[in-house]
Amino acid sequence: MCIRDRRITVVPFTIDFGVDNSLDDGVMTLEEFAELLDRYEKGKGYPTTAAPAPSRFVEAFLSHVKQGLSRILTVTISSKLSKTYDAAVQAADMVEEEYPDSEIEVVDSLSGSMAEGMLVLEAARARDLGRPLQEARRLVEEMRGRLRLLAALETTKYLVKSGRARRFQHLFGTALQIKPIITAREGAMALYARARGRMERAVDRIVDEVQRTYKSGIVSVVEGIAPDLREMVVRKLCQRLGLNREQILETRIGSALLVHMGRRVVGVVWEQEPQPSQ
Repeated sequence: MCIRDRRITVVPFTIDFGVDNSLDDGVMTLEEFAELLDRYEKGKGYPTTAAPAPSRFVEAFLSHVKQGLSRILTVTISSKLSKTYDAAVQAADMVEEEYPDSEIEVVDSLSGSMAEGMLVLEAARARDLGRPLQEARRLVEEMRGRLRLLAALETTKYLVKSGRARRFQHLFGTALQIKPIITAREGAMALYARARGRMERAVDRIVDEVQRTYKSGIVSVVEGIAPDLREMVVRKLCQRLGLNREQILETRIGSALLVHMGRRVVGVVWEQEPQPSQ
């Protein structure tokens, strides 16, 4: 799938509903996929997500190389969350062996969702400014070190069903009405905090941290299918950071993440102030 206005190619995850049934992330609307997902909520056959095979990356790379677009920068979800990075590196090696004049760089985002997306936008910006491939990679890796991601989940049951959380964590969170706030730490998803009670308390914890560390540049608010939570976060960010809504990039997670997090999730990705050198 190509994001035509920015000339970006997306290699999708595969979502498997058993051995014989699978679909690519993005072929259904998020609402359609959520309805499909709900059919498996209380029964067997809950879907799993799979990284793209190297052949999918080879296909994507060749589609550009054969058009004379032989300098390619690829940004993937964290290698600690998926085998996508390994598949992209393997595919890059295969294409470069067949087309020695091509140059394909693969960057591990050390994160996911819109944190990965913001790195892709940075790469596209560098390309549009005419920056060489290696400089574009450097800019992306520098931005990677400044990005923060925090997301609040209304429930952990989807993490449990998809095998991404231990069952006792799910029971603990449900019993005490605790909303987990997760973050990306050294490429892995980690618990940042627990907020007791309503989701607004979790949102306030996130906005507090954004206000404390925000530098400048893009702030992105990402949701599952929870427009009320998105509106809450956007309103608080505008009030606390003095931003206009037009300065906030609003988006939604993909179907692959919906499998693990469910509809009621909301998060913020932003650039933080650089850490002082020791």
